[in-house]
Amino acid sequence: MSILLTALSLLSVATAVPEIEAVDSLRTTDIEEIVVVSTPKEDQRLRQQPLSSTSLAQDDLQERGIADVKALSAHVPNLFIPAYGSRLTTAVYIRGIGSRVNTPSVALYVDGVPQVSAASYDFNFSGIDRIDVLRGPQSTLYGRNSMGGVIRMFTKNPLHYQGTDLIINGARAADGKSAGIGHHQVSATHYHRINDRFAFSVNLFGERDGGYFRNAARDNEYIDEQTDLGARMRFVFQPSNDLHLELAASHEWLKQGGYPYEYQGTAGSPSTPEPTTQVGEIAYDSHSGYRRNLTNVGLTAEKQWEKVTLTSVMGFQHLNDQMDLDQDFTSTHLYTLMQRQNASTVSEELILKNNKPLTLTADKSSEGFSYAYLFGAAGFRQWLETEAPVAFHDDGLAWLNGLINRQGNAHLPTVTNHDAAGNPQYTMNFVFSDHIQGDELAFSGTYQTPVTNGALFHQSTFRNLFGAKNLTLTAGLRLDYEHFDLSYDAGYSFTHRYGLGGRLTYPDGSVNSGMNLVPARNYKVADGLNGSLQKEYLQLLPRVTLQYAFAQETLSNPSTLYATVSRGYRSGGYNIQMFSDLLQTRMQTAIMKNVANATVPVVDNVTMMPTDAKQTVRTLLIQMGTQKATDVDAATWYKPETTWNYEVGAHLNFWEGRLTADIAAFWMETSDQQVSKMSSGGLGRVTVNSGKSRSIGGEVALRFRVTDLFLLQTAYGYTYAQLRNETPYTFVPFIPRNTFSIGASKEWPVAGTKGDVITLHADYRGAGRIYWTESNDVWQDFAGTLHARLSYRRVTKLDTEVAVYGNNLLSQRIQTFYFETMQRGFAQYTRPAELGLQLRFRF
Repeated sequence: MSILLTALSLLSVATAVPEIEAVDSLRTTDIEEIVVVSTPKEDQRLRQQPLSSTSLAQDDLQERGIADVKALSAHVPNLFIPAYGSRLTTAVYIRGIGSRVNTPSVALYVDGVPQVSAASYDFNFSGIDRIDVLRGPQSTLYGRNSMGGVIRMFTKNPLHYQGTDLIINGARAADGKSAGIGHHQVSATHYHRINDRFAFSVNLFGERDGGYFRNAARDNEYIDEQTDLGARMRFVFQPSNDLHLELAASHEWLKQGGYPYEYQGTAGSPSTPEPTTQVGEIAYDSHSGYRRNLTNVGLTAEKQWEKVTLTSVMGFQHLNDQMDLDQDFTSTHLYTLMQRQNASTVSEELILKNNKPLTLTADKSSEGFSYAYLFGAAGFRQWLETEAPVAFHDDGLAWLNGLINRQGNAHLPTVTNHDAAGNPQYTMNFVFSDHIQGDELAFSGTYQTPVTNGALFHQSTFRNLFGAKNLTLTAGLRLDYEHFDLSYDAGYSFTHRYGLGGRLTYPDGSVNSGMNLVPARNYKVADGLNGSLQKEYLQLLPRVTLQYAFAQETLSNPSTLYATVSRGYRSGGYNIQMFSDLLQTRMQTAIMKNVANATVPVVDNVTMMPTDAKQTVRTLLIQMGTQKATDVDAATWYKPETTWNYEVGAHLNFWEGRLTADIAAFWMETSDQQVSKMSSGGLGRVTVNSGKSRSIGGEVALRFRVTDLFLLQTAYGYTYAQLRNETPYTFVPFIPRNTFSIGASKEWPVAGTKGDVITLHADYRGAGRIYWTESNDVWQDFAGTLHARLSYRRVTKLDTEVAVYGNNLLSQRIQTFYFETMQRGFAQYTRPAELGLQLRFRF
């Protein structure tokens, strides 16, 4: 890192970044004119590019109450991020692509630095100035895990924006009793420019949420409470006009309660004991929660020459977290999971492009063929150690013991002895009895899963193609290499007590139950899986786009039409959650081996037992006690998921930009679709490849500035996504058929003031139908929530805004998430209606 910066600092000549004054207005009419960001892979504004995208400025985030990544749902067409569980897992679904666990399908960048770990997606938005969501595969430029799209977030540049922002926020349930202490948040950010060459910003934030849902099994405690503290810093240094350096760093500490999963009743024929939990009740007896320490550091260096620009983006991320989970989610004391992760990631990306940006205007000066290019190399190395022990408790042991005993007794034959005339003399039933000793059985596991990725990519852009004015062809290709390692050390050790009795039933009905064939005694069992695996693969990721621009000469943003063909992929990986299932199977075999060793000699000496019955028992026990080879690779590996995307769209401007429309239609063919499901043993959720799927749909977003003081905007997305493995086809779970939002903002200037304004914003957003299972037997129909915000802004030396707001004002109770485990269903619902007060100060 230091060598690269030293080398760049010795180079020379380029253009200085122009100074931009801080913007007073809380609303911007053109985000990209006001919110200036650095995007080294692009030469055009986002809406001028041939892709489907949405941009939200800081004031959009404030008005709509978007405080985390999950709140982006429905504001962006065809984007769905279910609010469930802990911040460990962020499932992002776009256009029928997504997964609940393991590798994400949508990439996340913060100030140009990739967030490689999916556990880092759900972070505090304090200080975030703009969010871009790019939909459809972006793998040619962004690589792995961007087959659904890319989310880019930016903070303010302290060279361009000065002052101090202070935000104080408080809210609680509208009924005054559904929440504990309510929700409180404070954020302070200072932007300071030392001189024209150096500036910095410091952001401090804290958040305390008292929770909204109670756990009936733990003294009605608020199960979803959380505390979030952190800091974010950014340093910008321009030692010369041709060299730009940035250092950004952040740290966040999070402590989160459990997960408000309501019991929905049985979903089949459960094999475990029926819990005392009532339907519609949240009640788990074991502690559940999540804590996280997350550190991010990014270093960006940009060097300009007369003809080319070289950009280097280095990133470092460290994650240390722990999740505790009552895995049966009921008051029954079955089993719990603890997962602890320690991950460090180092990434580097180099981008070389020419210095003649393409501006798609329709004036005469744009005539003539032109060419732009971009070359890039990227790579990262992630070191990840995971501890994931599973512990069975008293109810869980009773279930396991019952399972083993039922299986043993079900397979032992019933022997009937006959006299010479064929009359039955007696019938003998074997009585199999086995019990794991103690009050807990632990499956330990430590896993090392390092990942190495490297890529080369190129993109060429030809403008005014074949002499056609404003016809542009863009073609790109990426070669992506990925290498996975898995080192595993998982095992168990316990004592079980086994005995075999017999029961003789005579023709007269009398019973002798006292036969003790194998005296009960304790047996020690210890086993484990220890080894290593590795996988590697290459992916070719092309993208070809044809775009035509047309507009009036007075417009700085032309209207455009485009057509795109692109390929994207999502990484494969290892399901370490499968090891508990593998160990459970080996455990049952190890128990039966002890049973066989103790039982076969006894059975051979039972004189009253026919020879054929002895052989049956002997063969059965030896088979059940023979440990088969465990294919860890086949059980844990899931393949990369790939997709081809075919898309047409338009970015249209009317009435000098007062009305804008963004429209797209897409067809996606996905292979080796990754879906999340419960493992065969029911001990965790895993990712599996589920053949092929097809997603067909469209998107439209309208923004209409009716007057300078009245804004209307709406967004709608439609996705028809089906798994196409077997007929009849089923719909891909967790994919909303429709997403919809509509909002309006109205401003009233306050007479007699120097710019004071009252603003009312209201919006409605919803999604559905959403199928929660692959069998499509559980779903949430389309449903939405209403939100509003009323603010008064006083423009003085101390810029002040006071706002009252309401979330879910109609108190809609909507399923935001549903899953099944051990033949039982559980669901999370929206929070109740919430009222809040926010104060914003700008010094």
